[in-house]
Amino acid sequence: MKKFIREKYRDVEESIYAVDYSEIYDDFINFGVGDPDLATDEAIIKEAYDSQMAGHTHYADPQGYIGLRKAIADFYKEDFGVACDPDEVIITMSGTEGMFLILQAILEEGDEVIVPSPYFSVYPDQVDMAGGKTVFYDTKFENDFDIIPSELEKLINEKTKAIIINTPNNPTGAVYSDETLKEIYDLAVKHDILVICDDIYTIYSYESAFTPMIKWDKNFDRVISISSMSKDYVMTGWRLGAIVAHKDLIKSMTSIHTNTVYAVPTICQYAGVVGIENRKRICPPLAEEYKERMYLAYDRLKKLNHVEVMRPKGTFYIFPKISVPGMTTDEVVKEILEKAHVNLIDGKAFGDAGDGFIRIAVTVNKDRINEAFDRIEKLQIFQK
Repeated sequence: MKKFIREKYRDVEESIYAVDYSEIYDDFINFGVGDPDLATDEAIIKEAYDSQMAGHTHYADPQGYIGLRKAIADFYKEDFGVACDPDEVIITMSGTEGMFLILQAILEEGDEVIVPSPYFSVYPDQVDMAGGKTVFYDTKFENDFDIIPSELEKLINEKTKAIIINTPNNPTGAVYSDETLKEIYDLAVKHDILVICDDIYTIYSYESAFTPMIKWDKNFDRVISISSMSKDYVMTGWRLGAIVAHKDLIKSMTSIHTNTVYAVPTICQYAGVVGIENRKRICPPLAEEYKERMYLAYDRLKKLNHVEVMRPKGTFYIFPKISVPGMTTDEVVKEILEKAHVNLIDGKAFGDAGDGFIRIAVTVNKDRINEAFDRIEKLQIFQK
């Protein structure tokens, strides 16, 4: 069979999430997966049911149900001051499909895309699938994984088509300042390139309100904004995202989207409207809960030997530096799994700049967080 598979897809690596360790360890605690443990709000679930019973069980408009596109346009206007028309919105099967559509629509063979590293692991693969080349900009722990625009600019050349920006950031938890975002936007204008903003953790910015870069791009000529209901509304299983972009790009992406999934499930889109309309009630408690968990994990990490950690700024991921003498990070992760039954992700899964770090997703409750660290701190590798 392998001979029939396209060469670039023949030797794919097994997913880091492929093994279900809960079947191996009865007391397993999973810090590995970025899937919030809290349930979707009941009003959203009820609307999904009600919309089905009302007969909304047919194909939706491939660009997206107009009611949801209008709700997203209103959301950008009301919360961020971004004037947006429903025709400048496409509904996608999650933010991940959104990034796929954008890269397929904009990249020619050999075009370069700059990706700050560590990064969400799908970015380079999606760039490659679209015929592009990923150029990595390494962020540093010493700088809180921030981007220095003057250093980023050195990577821009005649082949550069776009920069991908993800803030608040997975996996580092970094949050880029408005000043930094504006400077990156100015670079895009100066060098005639695009910025793709993966804006999917907007409510999880703990020291300052989230600002989308697209607010500076009045005509949507430079910035493309991906949004998602997966994290901000704990709707990961609903696969509901959106893109705000120039109408010309929306038209091209709609064609690609139509020929892959055709349309996002209608009932999910009706449910999404209710979520957005109720965001002032739904989102703040979620942000507060995960903020408390982040600071709890941060306090526990600070007490461990051979660990350095940045104060959490956003998302629900912490990215501590691990320096256990004589051990690689991968070996530390395996030791914690085998002896404490706690799953973590080796930072190298998020690029070479993640080597020496681990990612912790605080997607379990506070009691489980404390239980996990109670086990971890007893391990010999974290003793003096």
